[in-house]
Amino acid sequence: MKLKSTFISVVLGMSLANKASALPRFGETEGTIKNGILTLYKDSEDARKVYFFPNSTRFSVDKQGVPLFNYVYWGLSGNSTDQGAYMSMSTHLSTDEDQLSALNSYMKDHPEMKVAVLPVKSSIIGLTSTDTSQPPLSLLFKEFNFSKVGGRAEDEIGINAVLTPIGAKAFKALLTKAPGGSAFKADYCYTVQGLGPNMKAEITVDMRRVYDYFEANHSGGWGFFSWNIRSIVEKLKQDNTISVQMLGGDAQMWEYLNQISETITARLFKPELSASPTTTASGNRLFNFGVGWVHKEELKTEVWKWDRQDIVDREFCTAITLKDLDQYRSKLVVDADAN
Repeated sequence: MKLKSTFISVVLGMSLANKASALPRFGETEGTIKNGILTLYKDSEDARKVYFFPNSTRFSVDKQGVPLFNYVYWGLSGNSTDQGAYMSMSTHLSTDEDQLSALNSYMKDHPEMKVAVLPVKSSIIGLTSTDTSQPPLSLLFKEFNFSKVGGRAEDEIGINAVLTPIGAKAFKALLTKAPGGSAFKADYCYTVQGLGPNMKAEITVDMRRVYDYFEANHSGGWGFFSWNIRSIVEKLKQDNTISVQMLGGDAQMWEYLNQISETITARLFKPELSASPTTTASGNRLFNFGVGWVHKEELKTEVWKWDRQDIVDREFCTAITLKDLDQYRSKLVVDADAN
C-alpha cells in the first residue's frame, strides 16, 4: 500500500484499533529512516505493528483547495482608537514529502507490518513569553483559543485569536509583506502516552556461600545480623556471593533492589520456631530457610528477575508556518473598514 497524499488518513485509522492495554514502546524503535525523517516505535503487544508521528502541521483546505484561514483587521489605516484583528484557522497533522517517501519505502519493504500514528493525549501551542507574570505573548494577543484535549491524529484543530493593536499591525505586516510569513513560526505540541525505556534487574544469591558466611560468623547471633544486615550484604556483594544488577531505572529503583537483597539475606539468617527440637544449623549442617530446615547440600544459586516499564508522556512538536497562504493572501487577509 502506497500513500498518495501528505494527509495520512490511510494509516491514521489504525491508531485506535489496538486494544487498550497496547501502547507504543518509546524505548524500542524499529529504526530511524533517512536521518531522522521517520522514526518508528514498536507496539507493546503486536510485534507486527509500529507507530510514527507526522512531522508537520498544515492548514486544512476547502473543496477549492483554499486554506481555512482568515485574518480580519480594523482601525489600522487611520488614527482610530479602536484597533485590532481577529484570526481563525483550521489545521491538521501531516507528513511532508520526505517523511512520506520514507514511510512508503518502509511499507514496501515490510508488507507484513501495520503502521499507525501515535495516539494523541493532549496538545498545546508553543507560544511562550519571557515574562512569567504575563500570559503567553500578551503584547500581541488578547485571547488565544485552541483545543487542549486529546483526539485522533487525523482530527482538524480549530484555532482563533483576538489580537491587540500591536499584534494586529504586526501580523498584518507579516501576512501582506513577508512572503510565506517567514518571520512567524509557532510550535503545536502534542502529548503522547506510551511505555518508557525498559528497566531490567536481576538479583543473584549463592545460597551455599551465604550459608558458609553465616556459619563462620554466627557467634554474634541474630541480634548482630539484624542491625548490621546492610553492611553484611555489601560484603557479600563484594565477593560476588550476592549480585544486584540493573539496566535502566533510577536511584529509587536501585535502592528498592538493594532492600530486596537485604530482605532475602535477612530471611536466611533469621531463626524461626521449629515444630520439633533440633540442634543448631552449624552443628548438623542444617540451614533455616523460610518456614523449614534444609540441608546445606540442597542449597543452590537462586535468581530473581524484574522486567518493568513505566507509562510515560512524551511531547512531539510540529511547526505552524504561513507559507501555504501566499497565493491566497488577497482572499484571506481582509480590511474590515474597506467593506
